[in-house]
Amino acid sequence: MSLLTGIRNALSTINIRLFSFYLAIVLIIPAISTIIEYMVTVSPGLRSSLQIDMQNFHIYQLFTSSFVHLNFDQYLGNVTAYLLIAVYGLVLATLVNRKRLYLVISKIIVVIFLVFGASFAIFNATTTYYVGLSGIDSALAGLLLLFWLLYLEHTSRQRMRHYYGLVLSCILALSAGIIARYILLYHAERSALLLTLLAVVILLCALAIILFRQQFFDLYRVLVGFSWSSRLITLAIVAIFAYFVWNLFPERLANSTRTVSISLHLAGIVIGILAGYLFLMYLEQIAYFNGEKEVISRQ
Repeated sequence: MSLLTGIRNALSTINIRLFSFYLAIVLIIPAISTIIEYMVTVSPGLRSSLQIDMQNFHIYQLFTSSFVHLNFDQYLGNVTAYLLIAVYGLVLATLVNRKRLYLVISKIIVVIFLVFGASFAIFNATTTYYVGLSGIDSALAGLLLLFWLLYLEHTSRQRMRHYYGLVLSCILALSAGIIARYILLYHAERSALLLTLLAVVILLCALAIILFRQQFFDLYRVLVGFSWSSRLITLAIVAIFAYFVWNLFPERLANSTRTVSISLHLAGIVIGILAGYLFLMYLEQIAYFNGEKEVISRQ
């Protein structure tokens, strides 16, 4: 069988029209950011009026600040990260036939973080500006981690969602990566607070891995039993999170007068996991989220 024939046969099992419908819903947010980026390119004055500016604050900025960016480079990095995280999350949800669940929870988390991010900027005395989609990216990254566990659970037929030690270790590892990246970009090697924070997070991560090592052994045994396609799907999440951490603070922002909030991005990951888990447990009990049509024909 030729490669072209294999691809054609694989595509024949996929309901392209149905998947395109769900994909269109996922792409609403980057579409809004793209439209706004085009508008501020045509009229540069809009950029400063749409972001949260505590020296010239307006209510509508609460809803527009996450979709406008400091420059095109930040827009490109944030939208690319969103597409990687959100589309991959939709793929996982499609494989386990939980597309409605993923779309509803992801949109709820976006609304939650819109309110949280804006409130953080308003009530944080050290924050003057708030702009960008990266906080929402962080929250959706936390949700992606949950749907990865849901995929492992579906594929292995084992209960993976209660692997709290595995999730905690991932949060700490991501936190360490984000802090280290921030230190490297902003040349903050002399900051005793950041270095201490990095050391504490790494220590906690090591302790979590040791305490919950059995969960890692169980995960390894599950992955060993996977087919190569399932292994590649699982390994893809590692590449996505690596890209996410490395591009969370673009070089161009480091050379500007604006600073990036580490705490806001870390809070996004935690919010995505906690809110995602709570809504996942609640919404899964509703029949609407369990009777949807499958995109992939399973013969």
